[in-house]
Order: sequence, then structure tokens, then C-alpha cells
Amino acid sequence: MTAVDDTEYRIAHLRDRLAGDEIGELGLRIELHGGHVAVYGTVATEQRRAAVERILADALAGLAVHTDIVLADVRPPVTAEDLT
Repeated sequence: MTAVDDTEYRIAHLRDRLAGDEIGELGLRIELHGGHVAVYGTVATEQRRAAVERILADALAGLAVHTDIVLADVRPPVTAEDLT
């Protein structure tokens, strides 16, 4: 098994962990770019982002990981939407 194969296996396992019962997170993209893994997307809360980052650190230990995980804006609108 090559290093790329091992990294791809770890990414697939990470996707399963994130989608599973632990946090049920499906809104993230995880991609291998050369020598690093890029993880980006939107999560609902700061606690969810912290949980994702904890799982990333565990699942991808020893790899260069770049993240861009933002929080969803779940506040209600302050004004009515103008549809005219």
C-alpha cells in the first residue's frame, strides 16, 4: 500500500466517522491535494465545529490538514424579503 493509498483510506474512514452516529455531519468536503488534506464546509454550531476538528486531529494525525469550516447563519431575518 502506498502513502497515497493509505491517506485515501484514512479519508474514507474519516467520512464514515463524520457521517456516523458520533456527530452525523454530512456538510463537509474532504479532499486530498498533493501532500495535504483539505476539509471545508459549513456546520451548524461552534460545538459541532470543535467536534469535527477533534475527529480530524485523531483520524488524520501526522498529515498536513487545511480546514475552512464555517458556521451556518441560523439567525432569523431581521426584515421581510421583498419579492417584488
